[in-house]
Amino acid sequence: MQHSPHVVHSVSRATLRLELVELLGVITMFLQEYGKEIFSAVIALVVWGLGTFYKSRARLQVARPHAFSFLVQEPLFDTEGKKVSDTQIMHTASFWIENAGRETATNVEIIFNFEPSCFNTWPLRPYGIERMTDHRYVVKFSSLSPREVITCHIFNINTDLPDLMLVRCDQSVGTNIAMHPQPVVSGRRRRVLWALVALGAATTAYLAIILVQFLVLRTPFGH
Repeated sequence: MQHSPHVVHSVSRATLRLELVELLGVITMFLQEYGKEIFSAVIALVVWGLGTFYKSRARLQVARPHAFSFLVQEPLFDTEGKKVSDTQIMHTASFWIENAGRETATNVEIIFNFEPSCFNTWPLRPYGIERMTDHRYVVKFSSLSPREVITCHIFNINTDLPDLMLVRCDQSVGTNIAMHPQPVVSGRRRRVLWALVALGAATTAYLAIILVQFLVLRTPFGH
């Protein structure tokens, strides 16, 4: 005796529902049995992650917010006075270096592939220069306080700019980050945003408490 496709399909769906119900029952029993242990493990992982992320340390971040090549309508002459080119190219670039950590970064080193024609920093701070035996160009700052920023500006005429090879300090190695302009947000919008964030955090904490009560007391609302 052959069953119609509709009957077979209905039986398959019923069987699938039954299997899902059984699976949910097994998961519920597992959570009720080991809910305390699972919650304790999750809390331990969260505390460890927050402690690792917010640990007091120096963290250097490096970005290149600006780079441009200017085509200058000025002829270029060689040493003998002969015109080599009708135009010249001036290359510029800026680098943003910030200590995003909570600890002072000491002995900060900014290493370029070779020495640029012109090098400037802002804000004005004393720094040292070291030229390595392989012609690398090293700029050294004694320290960089938490949240302190240094911008480095380099400039070359008719030659390529050197690459920024490495930024490091005694505590860490610099991490490259992307940087781009963005609109300035008004104070009112920022306050509304922070209020929504606080509301979301409070709601999350409340739901977490309800979940703990359900896992520990095995009742939806802890009664």
